[in-house]
Amino acid sequence: MHRHRTWVEVSERALTHNIETLRLLLEKNARFCAVLKSNAYGHGLKEVAQIAGRAGVDAFAVDSIDEALSLRALFPSSLIIVLGYTLFERYEDAIKSNIHLTLYDKEGIEQAESVAKQLAKQAQIHLKIETGTSRQGVLKDDLLDLLKDLQRMPHVRLAGVSTHFANIEDSSNPEYATLQFSRFQEAVDAVRELGFDPELVHCACSAAIILYPDTHATLVRAGISLYGLWSSELVQQTVRNQHLKCDLRPALTWKTRVAQVKSISMGTPVGYGLTEVMKRRGRIAVIPVGYFDGFDRGLSSVGEVLIRGCRCKVIGRICMNMCMVDVSSVPDIQKEDEVILLGTEGRHVISADDMAKKIGTINYEIVTRINPIIPRLVI
Repeated sequence: MHRHRTWVEVSERALTHNIETLRLLLEKNARFCAVLKSNAYGHGLKEVAQIAGRAGVDAFAVDSIDEALSLRALFPSSLIIVLGYTLFERYEDAIKSNIHLTLYDKEGIEQAESVAKQLAKQAQIHLKIETGTSRQGVLKDDLLDLLKDLQRMPHVRLAGVSTHFANIEDSSNPEYATLQFSRFQEAVDAVRELGFDPELVHCACSAAIILYPDTHATLVRAGISLYGLWSSELVQQTVRNQHLKCDLRPALTWKTRVAQVKSISMGTPVGYGLTEVMKRRGRIAVIPVGYFDGFDRGLSSVGEVLIRGCRCKVIGRICMNMCMVDVSSVPDIQKEDEVILLGTEGRHVISADDMAKKIGTINYEIVTRINPIIPRLVI
């Protein structure tokens, strides 16, 4: 039995199921890349990586070089791609550990050439193409010059070409996604016309994996779907309407314990600011979780938790490390009873989507903001 007062449980069965489900959707030549950025979307970087490794995944994408080095220690020969920005001073770490970097400008590839030359090694890079997200990426008008620069850099290998969709999960109109994909294909053609032969061509995120098989190319990047969460309600509804075989299972349950139970008279204010009072005589439970832990302050007076199979409303403001919930209807509640903040108990479910709707955000933010110092336990 563990001794944590607050912890996250990650279901190996659910994660493995999601990997297998998504793999069945892939086109023949596409490799499966598990996106583990942001502490594996809050699920635990090393924990999820080890589960994915046992499921046969050998390609990983992360945001930072530090995440990549953590994975390299676990997987000496796996493909590891850094999707986010890497500081020049960290290129040496990447090149020494054969970690692929996402680059998109002259300064970046010149630095890669310089460091790789000093190390007598090759830098493995993925050229990010700007197709319409206005984020990282080389613009069409700058692509030819950048490729000509690359031709003069013997210590830089163009291992991949990538882009990212801006509106593929938020609209049932595929027009913009189709435009982006067309631009991407044109860029890949230009890369090949200049004699490059990138092995890894990738643009498909979770929504594209599920709904747009034409985008799979030679690698897909499975992010939110890997964890059993839908990238949007629209994607989920489309899957249902089109009777697609894609059953995703949430892998994360977030738990804590009851720290105190007390009886409160009607009209007694609860918490900072006296924002809420007891509407009847009843009981409240103090639980040792607050906004520091990632239990958003916006859930004050509207959030819910599950205790002994009962839904219990958050009462008053959520504090930094604590909050209070109304447990008047929970039979025989005891100190240190288990509390489910996010997950399922019996017929009751508190999902990341439920929490997101209450505070006006998305499920991605709910799970990625669970404090990384909270233990992740694989079950």
